[in-house]
Amino acid sequence: MKYAHLVQIAAFLSKFKKINSIKRVGDMLLLIEFEREDIFFDLAKSGSAIYKDENFKQTKIYQAPFDNVLKKRLNSAHIQSVECLKNNRILKFTCTQSGSYKSLVTKLYLEFTGRFTNAIITDEKDIILEALRHIDNSYRKIEVGEVLKELEPIEIKEKPSQEIADFDKFLKDEFAKINEQNLANLRAIKLAVVQKKLESLEQNLRSLEKKDELLKQSEHYAHIGSLLLANLSHFKGYEREITLRDFSGEILNLSLEDTPKNSANDFYAKSKRLRAKALGVQLEGQNLSQKIEFLNGLRSLLQEASSVGELEILSPKRPSRQKEKEARSQSENVQSFYVKDFKILVGRNEKGNVELLKNARKDDVWLHVKDAPSAHVIIKTNKTKLDEEVLRFGAKICVEFSVKGAGSYEVDYTKRENVKILSGANVNYINFKTIIINKR
Repeated sequence: MKYAHLVQIAAFLSKFKKINSIKRVGDMLLLIEFEREDIFFDLAKSGSAIYKDENFKQTKIYQAPFDNVLKKRLNSAHIQSVECLKNNRILKFTCTQSGSYKSLVTKLYLEFTGRFTNAIITDEKDIILEALRHIDNSYRKIEVGEVLKELEPIEIKEKPSQEIADFDKFLKDEFAKINEQNLANLRAIKLAVVQKKLESLEQNLRSLEKKDELLKQSEHYAHIGSLLLANLSHFKGYEREITLRDFSGEILNLSLEDTPKNSANDFYAKSKRLRAKALGVQLEGQNLSQKIEFLNGLRSLLQEASSVGELEILSPKRPSRQKEKEARSQSENVQSFYVKDFKILVGRNEKGNVELLKNARKDDVWLHVKDAPSAHVIIKTNKTKLDEEVLRFGAKICVEFSVKGAGSYEVDYTKRENVKILSGANVNYINFKTIIINKR
């Protein structure tokens, strides 16, 4: 973040009189809603920035001590001043909040200082109430209860910057630059992970024995067993080298390890095992093919994602403990995604579709591509009103995992209580609405 830009942004922010709301919407990302202005403050160690993102999708709700203090002290707070500290890349907000008995003064320091980038909340005496990053080193201690030690001014060395004439355009352009770079980098990382999984599954699929060959071997052993049993009277129990003429007149020479009778039973047992193996190979092949098809759909979604937030929804870095617990208890036939406070479930196959239908609650929202074979999608509402953004994302997932070609698709949706199961995943439904999704 350039110092020259921070100075100008501080002057721009000074025109606002109130913080309507402030919250953390990413691990290192704050969203401040001023009067009719939503501005993001990205406090990443590398690439910190201030910008506007009109298509932002919140993927996680934060409830750490820092977030609670942030909400308590700065929501609906009146702004007394906004300044950029002299010769430091630090924005300082001084705000007041009317309490029951007195007015509370809160200071928010947003430090765009490289590897020590931070957000620090203090009271009027600069006693630290909370911080995004707690730090304890030889120079500075950022811990609750400590007095904040302000950073010494430094010599700012940066290329000259033009004066910001249009802040709205500047902040949107900042996001565009950051998003393009971050999106490309993160997309490449996420796609590489999916591609690795795909290659592994495809290799496993190629290495499977062929069902037809196994069945052919099974029939061969069953045939030999039948010939032996049909000709037992012609052989002594001790004979091991046997010549048979099959039913078509072909001569077979066999070297047995056991009596002809026991060998016949062994051939039948081999035949049975090979037939069972052929069935297992078929089922494993279907399972692998379904997984490959699902990952191809996920890859397509990753390729089409328009923001970093959307990429994180589709392929999160590390799920929370609660989500990990849910994933372990969840069938491999179902895939889950999290958007805001909502959990979106999609059936990976017919079994998954059936599971979703059986386990969904009546107020959950069910989605299905209109008049076509489709993955079933359930959005868990917990009786919370579903917003348009989450609904569209659920419909997008439904289309991506149901159809392959590009085009415009209709997705029907309704409450689960309006869906009647006929058999398996076949249903009838009423009281539905339809949303249009364009697939590229």
